[in-house]
Amino acid sequence: MDSLPLKTLPDVLRRSPYHRLLGLEMVRAAPGEVVVRMPFREDLLAGEEEGGRYVHGGAIASLIDTAGDFAVIAAVGYDVPTIDLRVDYLRPVTRGALTATGRAIKAGRSLAVADVEVLDEDGKPVALGRGVFKT
Repeated sequence: MDSLPLKTLPDVLRRSPYHRLLGLEMVRAAPGEVVVRMPFREDLLAGEEEGGRYVHGGAIASLIDTAGDFAVIAAVGYDVPTIDLRVDYLRPVTRGALTATGRAIKAGRSLAVADVEVLDEDGKPVALGRGVFKT
């Protein structure tokens, strides 16, 4: 299996139609760590207009899954499927881009674990996640 160089990860991210749908972009890639940005879009909102609109948790979970996956790719050099994903939502997001920092915590022969922190435009944490991936 060919190893994916870090410099190619932004292009690899853009190959996915789903990542393009969400507007995801790779801000930074280092060994075992990536930063992925998701721009704000009205069509990612959920909730009632009177009761308050917020970015749908599924979009945030997708951002976490992607950042965790690419953190592991940055550690092992090849694509990995997600086995498990946990998300803790800390506060609702009503506007603004979100930035996820994913860090590969362990990359073993059969499993890898990555932690992800999602921040709003003000640098406040809005969600935390942990993914387990098949290596």
